[in-house]
This record gives sequence, structure tokens and C-alpha cells, in this order.
Amino acid sequence: MRISNNALLLVTILVASACAPVYVTAPLPLPPKPDMPVYSDSDLSCLSDDQYRWVAMRDLAQRNYQQRLEAVIRSTWEQ
Repeated sequence: MRISNNALLLVTILVASACAPVYVTAPLPLPPKPDMPVYSDSDLSCLSDDQYRWVAMRDLAQRNYQQRLEAVIRSTWEQ
């Protein structure tokens, strides 16, 4: 009796695992990049060195964030 219960449990597990849903990811579109303003040196001459460095680091962090998001979107594309 114990062997038939184990066999029935094994068959039930195999059948249930064969019916598992299959997930398919859809490729996400890459949104267009926004037009960023371009500054000349004279536009930023009124900033102190610390403020200029802060603006430059902010722009770099924004660019890195954008690149990471684009990498996530591209990971949904088939290769």
C-alpha cells in the first residue's frame, strides 16, 4: 500500500510540474532620448568651482542612470 501511495504522489507531482505556466517577455521599446541643453563656458562662469563640480557630477549621474535603464530595456530584446 505504501508503494502505491508513493507512486501516486510521484505521478501527481510530475503531472503538476508539467502544467507550469511558461512566461514570455515582450521586448520593450526604447524611448527617445530627451534633448539636453548645451551650456558654454561663459554660461557657467558665474558658478563657483564647487557648484560647477556639483553640476558636472549631477549630469554624470544622470547619464549613468540613463545608460543603466537602457541596458535593462535592451535585456528584453532577443539576441
